Amino acid sequence: MAKRDYYDILGVSKTATADEIKKAHRKLVLKHHPDRNKNSKDAEEKFKEIQEAYDVLSDETKRANYDQFGHAGVGAGGPRPGAGNGADPFEAFRRAQARGGAGRTTWRPSPGVSVEDFDPNQFGAGGNFGDIFEQLFGGRGGAAGGRGATRGRVRNEPQRGQDVEHAVTLTFAQAARGTMLPLQISRGPGHSETIEIKVPPGVKDGSRIRIKGQGEQTGGEPGDLFIITQVHPHPYFRREELDIYLDVPISLYEALLGTKVEVPTLDGPLTITIPAGTSSGAKLRIKERGVFRGADKGDQYAVLKVIVPKKLDEEDQKLVRQLAAKHPLDARADVKW
Repeated sequence: MAKRDYYDILGVSKTATADEIKKAHRKLVLKHHPDRNKNSKDAEEKFKEIQEAYDVLSDETKRANYDQFGHAGVGAGGPRPGAGNGADPFEAFRRAQARGGAGRTTWRPSPGVSVEDFDPNQFGAGGNFGDIFEQLFGGRGGAAGGRGATRGRVRNEPQRGQDVEHAVTLTFAQAARGTMLPLQISRGPGHSETIEIKVPPGVKDGSRIRIKGQGEQTGGEPGDLFIITQVHPHPYFRREELDIYLDVPISLYEALLGTKVEVPTLDGPLTITIPAGTSSGAKLRIKERGVFRGADKGDQYAVLKVIVPKKLDEEDQKLVRQLAAKHPLDARADVKW
């Protein structure tokens, strides 16, 4: 008898996402599980067929092989990994139940099945399905044992600590150049610790910095601490990627004749030379005075803003007209409009 298409079994298209496949599997398991269909002769076969389809389609590699080669690409028809070499996966449980739970039962659940996928209340009063999964899955493939023993092992297993996020506020200069900050973190009720954290140069507003092993401490592997940076805007610098921009006002006369102007940088004041005849909006580059990031160093740009006199008397206007006649200039010669 030809095997059915795995996509048809789960009722999904061949372009279904992993989340759609998981939802379809969950719905079918709830509907066709043998413990909910005890009077159905083919419930267990249907259930195993659903599991086999999900085992393949929930695994990226297996799914790719199946899409290309069909059932031959995933070795379908042979023993299913974790299913007792082809045996009924619920047979061991039934034998243990018939013996009143005596003896040792070893069974490994197929991939993709976990307690979180199911609602125990949907399998009869008293949460019986939760008990079934505890005995089948509780030992992680080892001896099922009694329920109390299984629960004790799970509880006593050291769990990885939670990751922790902490916001810090930085000045513009600290974000651009990096800094060291003292940070007080909680280590449990009534106990805190101050650690020194390194903020690397070049972070932005909203950057995340990972501090390994400084998250929640649980006795197992510690979680990580994530620093979320909040950068204050600067009163006169502005940042674009690794470059810094500064508006520098100059007078009309300075623009015409040229001058030297002292401007601020993150590393202290610096004197720049403005050539004669410089137009408003011109950018003068100050090399490697921008934002640092690793081996990269941005530049600082002085953006010139020419300020013209607002009030001219008749004599001033006459001089300007004479200057314009001597040095005619079409300021809009290059514009396309």
